[in-house]
Amino acid sequence: MKTEMKVLLYLKRNGQNEQGMCPLMGRISIKGKCNSTAQFSCKVKVNPKLWNATSQRCTGKSKVATTTNREIEKMLLLLRYRFDEMVEDGKTFSAEDLKNAFQGIASVQMTLLRLYRIHNEEFALRVGVNRAKHSYELYMQYYRKLEEYLREKKKVSDIPLKQLDENFMEEYDTYLRTVHRYRPATILQNIKVLKKLMNMAVYRGLVPLNPFKGYQTQRPEQKKRYLEMDELKKIMTVELTKPNCILARDLFVFSAFTGICYCDMCNLKESNLVQMADGTYWINTNRQKTGTPENVRLMDIPLAIVRKYKGMAADGMMFPMLGDGSIRIHLRRIAEKCQLGHYFSFHQARHTFGTTICLSNGIPIETVSKVMGHRNINITQHYAKVTEKKIAADVSGLESCLGSKYALTGISLPPSHILKDMSRRKPRPRKKQQSESLTPATKE
Repeated sequence: MKTEMKVLLYLKRNGQNEQGMCPLMGRISIKGKCNSTAQFSCKVKVNPKLWNATSQRCTGKSKVATTTNREIEKMLLLLRYRFDEMVEDGKTFSAEDLKNAFQGIASVQMTLLRLYRIHNEEFALRVGVNRAKHSYELYMQYYRKLEEYLREKKKVSDIPLKQLDENFMEEYDTYLRTVHRYRPATILQNIKVLKKLMNMAVYRGLVPLNPFKGYQTQRPEQKKRYLEMDELKKIMTVELTKPNCILARDLFVFSAFTGICYCDMCNLKESNLVQMADGTYWINTNRQKTGTPENVRLMDIPLAIVRKYKGMAADGMMFPMLGDGSIRIHLRRIAEKCQLGHYFSFHQARHTFGTTICLSNGIPIETVSKVMGHRNINITQHYAKVTEKKIAADVSGLESCLGSKYALTGISLPPSHILKDMSRRKPRPRKKQQSESLTPATKE
């Protein structure tokens, strides 16, 4: 027997407020295997003077009537969507079950925080295999922030997935921006995680589509991630007195001339240093992030740094590494002393290697990608930027190559008196084309 649904909308006139507005109520009627009815509040206030009981809509074209009718259409569309979902499941349901699914309070529905916990539990199993512990800690931090938002702003302990829409994301974005004063980069990471969760829900058949797919938040400003050669020289030649500050500078310079990031430098051992048959020294290691091989030939400067700190680290490590927070403090002091005047961090050394050291000196981007241990050359393009100096040098080389091979005839200027006559001439106005007559010819 086919299941049918009807919805009756009516005003609750005994609930009229001081402004004369009445709450709009609805009655769901299910006919089929389980005949039942259920009443619910539409959470819409309606002016009784505008209400038409026959059409179950507000009459007129005023802004109030148009807005109210739009809310009603949106509500009925969502109710129809929930009804179609439950019919497709093939299970018998009542009008009360449909009301609960519509209002997002059905106990069988997957909720946002529950899905978040499932994701984090699955991620925790992969820590140490192909995921980092730091990434897991970030996911837990994002989870706590979302839980706090639902508790403080939404006044709920959790929210069903089918109740989420783009408006939820906008409100959460505003909450992070105004209450916690997060920067655009931090907000972007929280938004990305929520989009990832909803994609996960789509893949597992929990929701038909991702409600956050089209949402775009404010992007952080693009900062210059690499150092120019003169800025790198300032850092290398600045006079420093504190040993830890000197160590932080040397570690940064080593990274800038090898492209090895901070976490991989923490894992470097003296056994990773290999001397080849031609006398050159290489570092052979695997990246912690992706596990891809990273083979770098050491130039004179990084080789001198390796020899400087040889035997100073415990357990056969290559460098006596400083903590992430300590390096950040020392680099900030170095930046102030060198008067860089812009963003400066340890990871900037890897960008400097790709752009200033390699690409600007003629190293092909394919080679840069291999040396930096990237799986995709598109990632290398994020690190190795084509600078204006590189463009100028390449164009100059192209000009020297092509200058003697091609010549253009008739390139000399006409005599001066012809140029004067040409400058005095005024352009003639173009004649308007007469359109053909479309009237039929008259009979003689």
